[in-house]
Amino acid sequence: MRRPGTDLIAASPLYRDLTSEEIAELAAGLELRRFADGEVLMIQGAVPDGAYFIVSGRVSVTARLPGGGESAVAERGPGDLVGEMALLTRGGQRTASARAVGEVDALFTDRRYFEAALNLLRPASLKVLRRLGLILAQRLHATRDRHRALVDATPTSNLFRTLPAGEARSLSSFDVRAFLPILPCFREFSTDEIDAVFAAARVEDVLRGTILTIEDEAAEVCRLVVRGALLLGQRRGESLHQHDVLGPGRFVGISAMVADVPGDTALIVAEDSTLLAFDTARFVALWMGQDRLALRLLEAMNADLVLSLTTAINHLTRLTAQERALDFPETI
Repeated sequence: MRRPGTDLIAASPLYRDLTSEEIAELAAGLELRRFADGEVLMIQGAVPDGAYFIVSGRVSVTARLPGGGESAVAERGPGDLVGEMALLTRGGQRTASARAVGEVDALFTDRRYFEAALNLLRPASLKVLRRLGLILAQRLHATRDRHRALVDATPTSNLFRTLPAGEARSLSSFDVRAFLPILPCFREFSTDEIDAVFAAARVEDVLRGTILTIEDEAAEVCRLVVRGALLLGQRRGESLHQHDVLGPGRFVGISAMVADVPGDTALIVAEDSTLLAFDTARFVALWMGQDRLALRLLEAMNADLVLSLTTAINHLTRLTAQERALDFPETI
């Protein structure tokens, strides 16, 4: 007998690469939940326990604004996921709220069930983990597109800062490989797994002020910050609207690589930095594997995408709040 949800999840892009047996395996961990109009699926700030696969109806996703009130982040419908970050991170808090718009049927995936499947290296769970990374990358790019639209519509230059200036000098050398286990992204990696990642990369030493990438540039390289810091944002001439600061242990360019789209931001070296650079083909070969190295890399990459998306959503709420403030008439 086929379990409830088997046909439904088979039609979702998230499970596109799965066999019928793998879909049935995942369906065993799903629970059908029903919500009335206006009922809450999840609350911003709550401890995440799982994700919802929408079967029918619409769900409004909102985030709190700094000055009070809420801003619409997205609306999800049949076939979409809500709260998927819970499947990718341990601890933390929900970054947005979700409410039913009309009656909603949703299949709930418990994070503990998903983690157990991953620890057993089930091929289905690895495929879903890659698809989740793609969803995160697509949502990150969509959020940054909204950043760009809001910034372009703002008639003030206060959102921009002058690019950091560089100067000719040499970086002090150090043992990059010996430093890697200290980085948070490698916390779960074995020595052999770190060696494999390091062997697939080349070391780049870059000076403050260097422009590594520009908007709409084809994604041919992704990077990992070993030391130093990079600025990510929207460039206008010799100034930058900053979206994020990426320090040691942060990946750079993986969202464009995963989504197979041009980069949507400029990347500027904020201080002298050492990076690991991966040609896209070599990096893809690592995380497309079926071993524990692929699992560790997928977990680290998706955790970084979650952090980037959380930062992007927070930045979007600030921009939205600022735009609303500019719309208020001046008072005497």
